[in-house]
Amino acid sequence: MRSTIPDLLLLDRPLLIFDLETTGLVSGEDKIIELAYEKIMPDGSVTAHVHRINPGRPIAPEATAINGITDADVMHAPSFAKLSYELWSVFENADVGGFNVTGFDLPFLKAEFSSVGKNFDYLSKRILDAKILYHKMEKRDMFAPRNLTAAYKLYCGKDHTTAHTGAGDVRVTVEVLEEELRRYPEFRDWKYLAELHGNKDLLESAKTEHASYEDSVTRANTLF
Repeated sequence: MRSTIPDLLLLDRPLLIFDLETTGLVSGEDKIIELAYEKIMPDGSVTAHVHRINPGRPIAPEATAINGITDADVMHAPSFAKLSYELWSVFENADVGGFNVTGFDLPFLKAEFSSVGKNFDYLSKRILDAKILYHKMEKRDMFAPRNLTAAYKLYCGKDHTTAHTGAGDVRVTVEVLEEELRRYPEFRDWKYLAELHGNKDLLESAKTEHASYEDSVTRANTLF
């Protein structure tokens, strides 16, 4: 497997596109139950991996309804503490990306690493967030979501049939990023990307549309 991302955006070290499935949305309180990633090397080669993680607590039915992961699925999986050395090694010398990683996955992962005494300083890394780029180019429409499924349909013309599975979301995100970089030349500059990822309006936009479309509509109705 090969990615076209390095053909369009200079990589001087690996780029780790990753996704988390969790017991809930509150970092520092909820726990990771799945971590999937595709590690893209500067030459375009890709390695993929999925870790199931035992959160040490029951998974709420509401979480299972979204990601399909049950207590039985993680019963014999290692804890985050047991995986922490391996995961730290994976992330340590890589830049990071995903879909809404700035608003959710990176802070969540930072909290998990903090629980084992490690300071995951993701702000020192280059970040490539497909959702930030998507929200930069596609203006808000209260009647349509701007989530990963919508981005995949817009940029790749495909239906996201594996939504809320770690490996499925990662694969789709890589395809979306490849198309965003191909379609918008301005995104091929890390300095410009850093400016976008520090834009408060874009960050807030991505954050408020993180939950399901139905939840987003409910929140919107309470604001207007």
